[in-house]
Amino acid sequence: MKFFKKHLPFWAMVIAIMTLTIGVSVATTVFLIHRDTVAENKQAIQSRILKIAKSTAKMPEVQRVIESSNAGSSAHLQAYIKPLVKRDDVDFIVVMNHDLIRLSHPHSQDVGHHFSSLRDPAPALQGQTRYSTKPGVLGPEYRVFYPVRAHGKIIGVVCVGVTQQNLNQQLQHKTRPILIGGLLGLLVGLVLSVLLGMYLRYLLLGMEPSEISEQTAQQALIDNSLPEGVIAINRDGVVISANHTAQSLFGQELVVNQALPMDLREILFTGAAVTQAATGGIEASFRDKQLLLSTNDLLVRGKQIGQVCLIRDMSEISGLIDKLAGTEHYVSSLRGQTHEFMNQLQVINGLLELEEYPRALEFVGQITDNYHHDIGYVTDKIKWPAMIGLILGKSKEAKEQGITFKVAEDASVPQATFDGKVEVLLLRIVSNLLDNAIGAIRQPDDQSLISLKLVLTGSQLQIVVSDTGSGIAPDVRQQMFTQGFSTKGPHRGYGMGIIHAAVTALHGQLTITDNQPYGTVMTVLVETKEALK
Repeated sequence: MKFFKKHLPFWAMVIAIMTLTIGVSVATTVFLIHRDTVAENKQAIQSRILKIAKSTAKMPEVQRVIESSNAGSSAHLQAYIKPLVKRDDVDFIVVMNHDLIRLSHPHSQDVGHHFSSLRDPAPALQGQTRYSTKPGVLGPEYRVFYPVRAHGKIIGVVCVGVTQQNLNQQLQHKTRPILIGGLLGLLVGLVLSVLLGMYLRYLLLGMEPSEISEQTAQQALIDNSLPEGVIAINRDGVVISANHTAQSLFGQELVVNQALPMDLREILFTGAAVTQAATGGIEASFRDKQLLLSTNDLLVRGKQIGQVCLIRDMSEISGLIDKLAGTEHYVSSLRGQTHEFMNQLQVINGLLELEEYPRALEFVGQITDNYHHDIGYVTDKIKWPAMIGLILGKSKEAKEQGITFKVAEDASVPQATFDGKVEVLLLRIVSNLLDNAIGAIRQPDDQSLISLKLVLTGSQLQIVVSDTGSGIAPDVRQQMFTQGFSTKGPHRGYGMGIIHAAVTALHGQLTITDNQPYGTVMTVLVETKEALK
């Protein structure tokens, strides 16, 4: 068996086994049918020759000649019996008198002589019907001996028979269709076996089962070693594959051959994720995680059998990006201020050389007021470099759009160092709240205003962002935290979901109220005690 496994491809073994199985089945069927046909044919021959013997024994002419022969006459039935033999399609009809002298025979020279064997016709003289199979004058014969009665007495015997050669010809005639059908069945089975083998080879992509199992095991090891999550589903949403990273990312068991939970299916396999796959994926939020999704169709020979999604956890990277962006804004602002201060020092130096002391004092006061308004006001209240950088960046963005940005007078964040994960979540909350506030003011004017308030009290941080935008309708508030829901168009609606996930991760609460006279106020209160160093 190992030899065949080693030297024969799987599809060839399937063809051989199927051909052998079909061949044995067909041969067994033909044998059983042939055996039953032979038995039925034998029984039919017995019935037929007995019927012929009975009808011959009752013929008046036969009885008359037998009685005259028993009386010593030399009369015989040779001319009378020959047409009957031809009519009844038997090989011979031998009529004998009481002394078993033949009165008819296929060979005319044997008429008038005793029957070749006295043992076979003897029971018929006693009134019995006897069947016999033995070699005769014409070769192997199958015959019946039947008594001839007249006036209540047995006066002779009728022997009707067929030769074995005749029997074989009849049997061949009946069994030929069976043999032909068997051969056709074997041929059809061989063709179907070949087709099945070729189809299996097509399905298995020309590979052996051992190769498939080895590649499957290797692929599973590779998938489970990937830092990205991989989830594949079929067209019915049933999980085909899910590696360990995907299991840990979503914190739940994804069972192969079971339906993917609907919330994950909406996030991972939406049209937006598929559309954006070619451009590097789309960002989505799940609980406290920021995910980058890349979804593609699974194709086999050009036919879609499902979809596969590559998932990267961007939470820490996204937070670091926000933090670095804030720091970059902070450094850029300080660099700009340094350059401006150098220019301003040159102006002050010139005024002093010209002895324009009152004008120099006035200019220094203006510089102090501007610094306090732009940077000093923020740094005095908030001792958090990354957040300061983020605020300066968002302030610049708002001013570029014609929106006034200010930090509330009662804002207060004393010197504190947060855990990296907590700081990332806090920056994410503030960044998305400010983005939503800027986006809510669609037609800025002189009255457009965004206000930010940060207050750290003990272990709790309060974040309040207010705007003078268009506000949020009650029906929108019920759906605004749903992933992908947005009133601004397709492929949006992730900001509020990100905020909600971050607030939940920090065991906080989010409150939305109307601003006066118009706009929205979003208040977030989160717990940071466990993350404070």
